[in-house]
Order: sequence, then C-alpha cells, then structure tokens
Amino acid sequence: MREWDAFDQELAESMTEIPPAPEAVRAVTPWRMSIDRIVLGLCLTCFTLNFACLQYILPAIGTANLYLGFRALRKNNVWFQFGWICSICKVTLLYISLVLNATPYADIFPVSRTVLQAAATLLLFAALRQALRQAAAELGQTSQKDPVLWALLWYLLIIFLALSWPEPGWLVGGAVMVAFVCIIRSLAQAAAELDAWGYAVRAAPVKIGTARFQGLFYGSLLALILLCTLFFNHIRLTWTAVEQNFDSMEIASTEERHLGFPREMLAYLPPEELEKLAGASACVYQPNDINGKMGGHPFTTSGTMVYLGGGTARFYVLAEYDDEIDLFWQNLAEFGNSGVDRWDGACYLAYQKDGITYQTAVPVIERMETVDNFFTGPTEETRIRARYSFPVGAKSRTCLFVCTLQLWDLDQNTPGTSYYHDSIVNFYRDRFPIRYPYQIFEDGTSSSRDLAQYCQLFEFHTRLH
Repeated sequence: MREWDAFDQELAESMTEIPPAPEAVRAVTPWRMSIDRIVLGLCLTCFTLNFACLQYILPAIGTANLYLGFRALRKNNVWFQFGWICSICKVTLLYISLVLNATPYADIFPVSRTVLQAAATLLLFAALRQALRQAAAELGQTSQKDPVLWALLWYLLIIFLALSWPEPGWLVGGAVMVAFVCIIRSLAQAAAELDAWGYAVRAAPVKIGTARFQGLFYGSLLALILLCTLFFNHIRLTWTAVEQNFDSMEIASTEERHLGFPREMLAYLPPEELEKLAGASACVYQPNDINGKMGGHPFTTSGTMVYLGGGTARFYVLAEYDDEIDLFWQNLAEFGNSGVDRWDGACYLAYQKDGITYQTAVPVIERMETVDNFFTGPTEETRIRARYSFPVGAKSRTCLFVCTLQLWDLDQNTPGTSYYHDSIVNFYRDRFPIRYPYQIFEDGTSSSRDLAQYCQLFEFHTRLH
C-alpha cells in the first residue's frame, strides 16, 4: 500500500455525510498523522524508563516515529527537511548503539553517543519549532504562546537534572515527571494550533511505505541483537591437539617426587607447570567424596595441595563435567580467599573429540572485593576468575584451576605440626545465552543468571610433614 492509500481509505470510511464535517477531515489528515508521530517520537526519546528493557524499546519506537513523521512533511518547508535529516542521523545512531549493546564493544564512545543523541533531540525540537512557525506564516497566523519553545526549555531542564543528579531521589524524579508532562502538553498545543488553522501538507513520495519500514527496522534490529548476543556469549579459545602420555618421563618423575600427586591431574599440566613442582616437599590429595550436580547431571571435583616451601602452597582443583552438561556458553571458575598475599593463578581446559585430546590455557583475572562474611562482617577478599566455553561436540571436558598462595611469612614447617587451610573454588555456567545488554560472566551469584544452585563447593585440609 502506498504512503497515502491509508489516508484515502480512512477518509472514505469517515464520509458519513457529503460534504464531510471539518472535524472528520482533520482527524484523518496526513498532517495530523505526521505531527502525532513527531510528538510521540519526541516524547519517547526525551524521557527514559530504566526497567523491563523500556530504556531500549521506547527510544527505538520513538526514533522510528520521528523519522516517519518528518519524512512525510519534508517537502513542506526547509525546516521540515532539516528535521528529516536530523531524524535520519538519530535513528541511525540509535540503531548502531542498540546493536553495540549486544556486544563486548558497548563501551566504545558511550559518552559521545549519549551527547550526540541529546544534541539530535535538541535539533529536532528546534527544527520542529521553526517548521511550525514558517507553516503558520504561510497562513498569515502567529503563535502567541510558542509552545514548542517551552517544550525545548523543559527538555533542557531534564538534561540539567540528569547531569546534576545521576541517581535522582523522589524530589528530582518528581521534577523530571513534571517536565515530561509539560513537554507533552506543549507539543500537543503546537500541533492543535496549526491543525485548527487548516494547514494543508504537500505529500512527499516515498519508496518504502510506513508499515514496511517499521517491519524492516524493528525486524532487522531484533535479528542483529539476537545474533550478536548468541555469537559473543560463546568464548572462542585456541585449542591445541595433544597426545596424553601417562607414561612420560616427566609425569613419572613428578609422581615420584611429589609423594602421590594424582596422575589424572598431572596429565593436564603443561611443562612450565610441572617445573613449578620441582621443589615440593609434601602433597595432600583430597577427592570429593560426594559428586555434585550441575543442571541435574553429575559433576565431580577433586583437590590437591603441594607445599613448595617458604610458606607457600600450590592448589590444584580438577572439575570433571558430565557429557550431558551444556557448556557452549560462558562458564566461570572462581577462587576466593581472604588474608592471602600472593597469587599465581592459572586455568587449564581439556576435552576429547573424535578420539583426539585438545587442551588450552585460559587467562585468569584477579580482583579485590569486599565480601560480607556472616561471622566476621565485611572483609577484603581477593578473587581470581577464569571464563571459558567448550566447542560443540566436546566430550570428557575438564577444568583444572590452579593458584599459589602465600599462607604464612616464614617457613615454619616443623615436623609433626599440622597446618590447615580451607579453600573454595566455585564453578558456574551460564544456562541462558540471551543477555541484553551484553554482560561479562564474572559474578556467578548474580540473580539475573540464577546460577547459585550450580555452585560446586569443596575444601581440603593439609598436613605438612
């Protein structure tokens, strides 16, 4: 259907009498429909509701209506054409911003994008004001109250309040609501004035109709957001095919030197990791007696502590995933402890596919956090985290999480003395890949991910000889 066919159809249906009443004609005029779109667009883009994704949905609807409204009026005067150009810039900028929000690149020039969006809205207010003034001049009329100017001033007040109080209370929030209502009232008055004067528009031909444009705009935007969300929620790692040789000289030497270090862990350690065990004087292996559950499937963990001397110990935690657990999306291994001075973390992954074993090392991130401990209250705790994903078809997947801890200042390894250290390593998985905006999976206890129930907790005690 062409751009003006809807107008012709509505006009014909409204003609209950010949000639039709003036009110019936004004109710379906293209002028009224275009101005209504512009008013709706300005209202939805100058006010933000930060819940239920309305901060993304409403601006998308608003910018699309701004473009459609100014597009239909662009042939009437130069200011409507200028507003149409501004609306193109605004809708393009918003489209790019909404897509970027679904990627890790959402933080690229965020302030610049926000400033450009606000500047585009100000220009649209100014363009609308001048366009209406010129249209009124063509009819020999003059607006007495200049309502669009007041709408522009109210919008400037909203910007001022947003910049001055980033976290507004009830008082500032109420002022913003008052300003928003005044903007709506002012824009409605401006549209009603020119409509009452009988202003007629010159139809501008278009190649893409309103309904088709909206379908393409919203459909392509939603499709791109979903594709970006799915693509970036899988962490791409570089895997290397290896041959697991449990009878190698390095592993045999390590087993003999480290007093029963479990062979299943040694098989996943690279040569540089084996070198760190050269001076070990004690090793304690603590398997997990009770298999945990992740997504209703078995999940086995075991831990080993190796004493390196000088009050330091290196911890190894091996997690073995059941083949039925979906690990294609983001996963997280997390180690946290308080009162630890030294960290040297590493994370090694392995899986099998078509009879070939693949391994890789995952970078770890260290961060100091304040944790509200039930017994001691708020305490500073260092956490190291590793994020990872496994490819499709991976079997026998394992995650070996490693870290060195400075447990005490001096080597007090007195024969017969027991030293105890409780450590917890949490393993999480992201079971729902659709996240908007994009979020790095770094907090496994986040309620939005609902992953606390998949946390595997274990502890081991060490007795140094």
